[in-house]
Amino acid sequence: MKSYSFYVVDAFTASRFGGNPAGVVLIPYEDTMPEKIMQSIASEVNLPMTSFVQPANDPNTFTLLWFNPTAKATFCGHATLAAAHILLTATLTKITLASPIGELEAQRTSKGITLKFASNPPQELTVPSNSQQSIANEFLGSTLPNPPSTRFFYEPTTNDLFVLLGKIDDAEFAQLRFPSVPGNMAELVSQIESVGIRGVVFVAQSQQADRDSIARVFNVKDKLIVEDQVTGSAHTVIAPLFCEIFGKSVIRAHQCSQREGQLLLELIDNQVYISGNAVLVIQGTISV
Repeated sequence: MKSYSFYVVDAFTASRFGGNPAGVVLIPYEDTMPEKIMQSIASEVNLPMTSFVQPANDPNTFTLLWFNPTAKATFCGHATLAAAHILLTATLTKITLASPIGELEAQRTSKGITLKFASNPPQELTVPSNSQQSIANEFLGSTLPNPPSTRFFYEPTTNDLFVLLGKIDDAEFAQLRFPSVPGNMAELVSQIESVGIRGVVFVAQSQQADRDSIARVFNVKDKLIVEDQVTGSAHTVIAPLFCEIFGKSVIRAHQCSQREGQLLLELIDNQVYISGNAVLVIQGTISV
């Protein structure tokens, strides 16, 4: 039996039990952990995502893999922030994470932890399909008495459908809910799966002075619609989108989920710098 250091970190929040939780498992340099075991651990802890990190030859570089409870993931922003929160120390203030999407940089700054990602500008769907329009209507029509105007975008790296809403009050935006009627739920899941997307991201300009963007992210999981609490990957798309449409290269982003989360986005030379806080909640060991 082997034991590994294990942590649960709430990402993109300064408060425990806020933001998006992620597991972090530290694998010693000399060890080898099969991906089958990683998947079993991720399934056992049953968090939205678990990061597995291991030192590389360079003392400032670590390998990084992400697993959700059912599958290996290709990209996860909040679990990257969680891993960086554990790895960065008073003497190790900048690291490189070798991930499935390439090398990612993370460092402690005055803004919290800053992650460097490639920018993922979306393509506007000037004529959305009936299915895409129907998906948006299922959310908007079921919760808002006067749904705002919509513009549709798609980005292949995240494989999400982005719905940019016209002027909407922040409180109204926070009321967005997936349909609660079982028949509607099954139909909506079927529509999302037929389009072949990971999920739907609703985004709008905030009407509050301390925010620029607001977002809600809904994914399909086990034939149900679930809300992602804070989504770093989606904001690699929101940053260039807001720069193109609203002329903003620095964006104070707020994800209006139940747990809520805050991100600072900076678009520089086709890179998105995402800064946020993280809080350690659980620390222990996991045995395999």
